[in-house]
Amino acid sequence: MPVPTNPTANEFEALQARIDKDAKEIEQWWSQPRWKKTKRIYSARDIAVRRGTFPSLTYPSTVMAQKCYKVLEKHHKEGTVSRTFGAMDPVQVSQMAKFLDSIYISGWQCSSTASTSNEPGPDLADYPMDTVPNKVEHLFKAQQFHDRKQWEDRAKAKSQKELDAMGPAIDYLTPIIADADAGHGGLTAVYKLTKMFIERGAAGIHMEDQTSTNKKCGHMAGRCVIPVQEHINRLVTIRMCADVMNSDLIIVARTDSEAATLISSTIDTRDHYFIVGATNPDIEPFAESMERAIMAGVSGEELQKLEEDWKAKAGLKLFHEAFADEVSKSNLSNKEEIIKKFNSKVGPLTETSHREAKKLAKELLGKDIFFDWELPRVREGLYRYHGGTQCSVMRARAFAPYADLVWMESNYPDFEQAREFAEGVKAKYPDQWLAYNLSPSFNWPKAMSVDESATFIERLGKLGYIWQFITLAGLHTTALATHKFSQEFAAEGMKAYAQNVQQKEMDVGVDVLKHQKWSGAEYIDGLLKLAQGGVTATAAMGQGVTEDQFKSNL
Repeated sequence: MPVPTNPTANEFEALQARIDKDAKEIEQWWSQPRWKKTKRIYSARDIAVRRGTFPSLTYPSTVMAQKCYKVLEKHHKEGTVSRTFGAMDPVQVSQMAKFLDSIYISGWQCSSTASTSNEPGPDLADYPMDTVPNKVEHLFKAQQFHDRKQWEDRAKAKSQKELDAMGPAIDYLTPIIADADAGHGGLTAVYKLTKMFIERGAAGIHMEDQTSTNKKCGHMAGRCVIPVQEHINRLVTIRMCADVMNSDLIIVARTDSEAATLISSTIDTRDHYFIVGATNPDIEPFAESMERAIMAGVSGEELQKLEEDWKAKAGLKLFHEAFADEVSKSNLSNKEEIIKKFNSKVGPLTETSHREAKKLAKELLGKDIFFDWELPRVREGLYRYHGGTQCSVMRARAFAPYADLVWMESNYPDFEQAREFAEGVKAKYPDQWLAYNLSPSFNWPKAMSVDESATFIERLGKLGYIWQFITLAGLHTTALATHKFSQEFAAEGMKAYAQNVQQKEMDVGVDVLKHQKWSGAEYIDGLLKLAQGGVTATAAMGQGVTEDQFKSNL
């Protein structure tokens, strides 16, 4: 009930009592085991005052988030894996439900096939921000429809024997985890995007630590990450929005730092170890030299060569590399011991600031080292960055308290790298859930043997990667099937369809064989009859429907 709006003392008391009550209920909610690993930087009262007077809803996506958490928790306890792939349409999610316990929705697939602007393109997150939430809604509504259709069908059984004859029920309500890219803007955009996902049925979302303005597919070059704290702010915003909406939303924190070459700012000390600097004091700033060349008409390969020449002259290094080189060139007698002492205090996981590293280097070496990360900045104003697996470990550790799963985007399906990441994260957070992208961007036949690929998911599962997904398998399987059928249809006519599609649907029991029934024609007929007293002359599945021809097949 809305609180009274007339300005009286009783209104103030009623308002405070309502907020106190809501805050207490939120605190009770947060005390559940579900949240034992979740860190919040705000109070229950902070959330209560932002919920408004309308009674809190339990969104369908919240029910799915709770279900998803139980699925993942079971896999974690049993050392097994929820495996899935990127779905594109209702056909795919209805068939996936028979075998898989989670569904993935890829921003890449949506960018190329389902942008709400109807303009396809590569994965640069430049499509409208409602694109992936709309796809979530599209597929979630399909899941609900097939669930209702099946429920009615099974409800018609007259006995246990008839019900048994139908076989086990299919759980069409498979939790959806969707791609939220880099948030499509600042924190207000992140908040609104999260709200859209919750309203449209997502059980969970993942968000990466790339810049939203320079976002690229995790397997493209030129990836630019944001400072650690800036991404933590995004994760906090996602959880805050979910809390306001009374949602148990699953959050997956992804880091693209393994192969990142740029960072937007040097403000966060946790990033300092990985920022590249120039060690030549006589070099001019890179951006100035490039700008002058461009103004002089230089372009293309010649401009690329100028950049490579500049980089060679600049002596680009990380600060610990510059220190080691200076020690090696010095007259100090205990060089290895000095380098070892420095590295014990300045490492990828020590989170040592550049100021502290410079101070220690001077104490050990006896002089300052020239190192300038401003000189190499690119024309877009970004700093050069050299990530790697340990950089991803550092970031995943920082993100872990604010997310349910962490994920390192990698360039190859490297099991030892996956082990290094898992062990690095779990050294600090032993029970941390991990996610892995079984990307079709990898050349799998080249990367490993058939036997190795057959066990790859299970081997990763033993390391703690409880949620694994082939991002674009929906796209690739559709492309392969369509290519193959088109080729055969052009050469063989209806034989190609009759034998290579329809007969195979019959052989393996694909329910879409009876596409009218699959689409819900019988279910809708039932609604029409119910609305018209039990009979209708316009029933779609009445006498004369062609699907009677398939009654003995499925």
